[in-house]
Amino acid sequence: MRRWLALSATTLLLVGCAQQQTVETPTLPIANNTPTEQKMYLGEKPSNEYFLQKEHESFDLRTAPDLSLRESIVQNALMYLGKRDGGDCSGFVSLINYKTGDPFFQDKELSQSFDNARKSRAMFNLMSKKGNAFETTLPHMGDLVFFENTERKPAVKTKGKGKNKIAAKQPAVQVAENITHVGIVTKVETDGTVEFIHHSNGKNILDYMNFNYPMLTNKDGKVINTYMKRCPSQKGAAQPQCMNIAFFVAYGTF
Repeated sequence: MRRWLALSATTLLLVGCAQQQTVETPTLPIANNTPTEQKMYLGEKPSNEYFLQKEHESFDLRTAPDLSLRESIVQNALMYLGKRDGGDCSGFVSLINYKTGDPFFQDKELSQSFDNARKSRAMFNLMSKKGNAFETTLPHMGDLVFFENTERKPAVKTKGKGKNKIAAKQPAVQVAENITHVGIVTKVETDGTVEFIHHSNGKNILDYMNFNYPMLTNKDGKVINTYMKRCPSQKGAAQPQCMNIAFFVAYGTF
């Protein structure tokens, strides 16, 4: 993992699923009397009755055979753009996984991949174990994207790899890093810009990253890099140490 970007934990404010200062979706027993809305926030698969009560749920891509699986994942995810559904980053991915027929993981196999309380890390562990985690090539739409150390105070220090992940041509990820955040790739541009949707700061939003232009936030009239954390103002200068590219670990496919 490239560590050419210096992070300042004392001055940066988090913009990510850890910003709400909640531990991310541990797999815990849930009492039978727990309300359905709370069950979804804790990571339990909501019932079909619950989805039928939600706005827009008549559009169920499980019944759209003319769409490819990856298109279904992206369209399902974009249905929730700007909404709070999911509750946190891994809860949102779990919701889309369920709505699209479980392409990323089955609940049982995911439960065997936890090594801490974070569900996003369990997703990464499972994909890495299957050989489906990669970092040196661009993803496809519908892939997952993983980030590390997005919480205020990183609990685990990870070793950098010394070179840009895109340029280094390193092998697939072999060991779990301090994964704290996950999103879903919605688009990949020809210039290398990756658009992804994730639950951040209380709602589902679109963000961008491009390793080819780490010092730019805009190019040719479009956004190519956005920020994972807020940096102190530097008179408009780009600050890549706070961008998504600074926290990227790997993509995950299926």
